[in-house]
Amino acid sequence: MTYGASVMSPSKIRLLLMAMLVVAVGIAVPLVISHTRSSPPLHTVTVGTGAAYEFFAPAGDLQCELSHSAPLGTYAYCQSVATRRSVKMTANGNWKECRGDICLGNPGLGTSTLRVSTRVLDGPITCDLSATSVSCFNRAGRGFTMRRGSTSHYSSST
Repeated sequence: MTYGASVMSPSKIRLLLMAMLVVAVGIAVPLVISHTRSSPPLHTVTVGTGAAYEFFAPAGDLQCELSHSAPLGTYAYCQSVATRRSVKMTANGNWKECRGDICLGNPGLGTSTLRVSTRVLDGPITCDLSATSVSCFNRAGRGFTMRRGSTSHYSSST
């Protein structure tokens, strides 16, 4: 018995390519949607000058502090105790990540946990909280997004 190679017609090849494209788009669209800003924040916390404002984010063990005061300076600081990482951003949107126990601080007593979809405003710095991350950025849109396991550059489309 001899078996010959199966040859597909051009119409079957086009159909197969279209099916592959539909599958690829079906996978890509949810990924793009999950990385775009969903809706505007539902809650807003405006911080006054003079002291740092600390909060626990709803995203697992993320803890943050914002400051816009003369004695402390202007910055956003967030940390993940579980992954022993912290990130500190200055008013110009530049940030640096630190790894290890030396990079962690202790939140103050009575530090509250904020809700998902909260926006914290402190001078030129804004932090948006989601169920999985905290994104802090300046008025020019420069900053960071911290998740429990990673830190990345903030983008207004994330």
